[in-house]
Amino acid sequence: MALFFPAQYNSTPYQTFYDSLTPVEKIRFHREFVGVTYKRRFLHLKSTHSNQSFKDNLAIAGKDLHKKMVLSRFTWRHQKLLPVYLSLIFRHYLFGFLVQFTQASCWMDLPQPSPYCYWATPINLVVLRWMNRHRDDCQRALEPLIAQVIEEKNRHLFIYCLQALKAARKLFKPEQFAAEAVELRSLLTPGNTPIGVEMEFSNLGRYATFDKIGKGLELHDPFHNMEYYSAFMLDDVTWRLGGYVDTHVRGRRLFTLSRFGGFYEYCLVRIDYPRKYSLPLTADPAVAANMIREAVDFIPEIKPHSLHLNIEHRGLGEVKPVLDDYLCLLMLGGDLGRDEEGCLREKRLAGNELRGVIQRRRHLSFFEEVKKEVVEYSFLRLWRHGDRDYDYLPVIMAFKGFQYGYNMDLSCRDQVQGMLHWAQNPRPLPESSISRFMSTIKSGLQREEAHPGKLIVEMGERILTILQKWNRRLASEREKIWSVLVVGCSLELMEVIDSLAFVCSA
Repeated sequence: MALFFPAQYNSTPYQTFYDSLTPVEKIRFHREFVGVTYKRRFLHLKSTHSNQSFKDNLAIAGKDLHKKMVLSRFTWRHQKLLPVYLSLIFRHYLFGFLVQFTQASCWMDLPQPSPYCYWATPINLVVLRWMNRHRDDCQRALEPLIAQVIEEKNRHLFIYCLQALKAARKLFKPEQFAAEAVELRSLLTPGNTPIGVEMEFSNLGRYATFDKIGKGLELHDPFHNMEYYSAFMLDDVTWRLGGYVDTHVRGRRLFTLSRFGGFYEYCLVRIDYPRKYSLPLTADPAVAANMIREAVDFIPEIKPHSLHLNIEHRGLGEVKPVLDDYLCLLMLGGDLGRDEEGCLREKRLAGNELRGVIQRRRHLSFFEEVKKEVVEYSFLRLWRHGDRDYDYLPVIMAFKGFQYGYNMDLSCRDQVQGMLHWAQNPRPLPESSISRFMSTIKSGLQREEAHPGKLIVEMGERILTILQKWNRRLASEREKIWSVLVVGCSLELMEVIDSLAFVCSA
């Protein structure tokens, strides 16, 4: 099969390396460069009206894209941006090649994807785990290649992709990836309910989508708020993880994106860039939790900001949720902490970071051509592994049990004002509220009929421990405030407070 190679690089070391590739490796290279599964599959075949299979169009697609996928001279003038943006490009290309190598290796005993969920989830997770645990090796392999193209003033992504393939060939050790696959198998907790994940990152935090960014904020972000995301053609590079920039402006106009950037996002629920189809990530909550952890660690230079958890709606419980039930969810997955003024807040809601709290959506399934109803929990904080003393597995299990245990038909929105009020001045919850919550989510998980009773009990204990810890912190905070007030009170006011406390206790 004749495949494309740019004529301007004939008689160069790049051609020498390209010619050394086997026919299979050349096909893998073109698949990665073209983005065979995603954006270019849809757009290229649509524009050419080709009746051939996509693999038979790789040469044409490679030639067409090489002309388009070249950084502009204007972009290249921003020398300070080159190392950080090129690092993202090379890292994602390396990730893609390692995924292809792992997929083709006879060493692998990869877990099977969950039914009707994204087929590449297990293999993507294995490769992310390996790359994060061998970060230094990857950096040592990529840094000289990045420095080389900067020195050559080479603006072609075709060459970047080729260089990443060179690094992947050196780094890929099938026995190491096989060991990661074995370890992943030991973590599995298969479920029946499809789960989707969307993650937002920004070094500017909640200011990422502000039209007028405050002075000095951009100086803290080497990516300049992802303003140059399109200029570096990262849509074409980050497709395996559903990368794009979210401006929180409907339609995501290109002029809007170039004006002030936005959140860098991994949308692990969509299949095509025209945004017509989607697939859930997995039905295994442990896989979802680990995918969140590894995706966050994959880009350590960009701070995690928020997490949207999508859980397919497959039935209603019998308990109508009240405000304290939703506050338990906030305590588990929100962001209780000190704001910029030192006050304890739930910072996601109190900071006005949200466009929605809990939303009902309909996603068109890639496999079944039907719209599936999902519940999107939009208020979760995204944190890096180690920032808290618990991971996302108990959080996901609690949200799933909540969805099966409670009847939210009439209560998705009627408690939002109460949640906002609590977020401004968090109070500890009564033990009775936590007991009701725990009882309901356990019965919800049992109703799903997916997990063994031992796991449900274990997860229940972990969730309860987390809630009790947050509750103790809130109670301690209240005691501190009370102590400060009492110290400043007159004797007469203290007597009034004591009498009120007596009446309340009675």
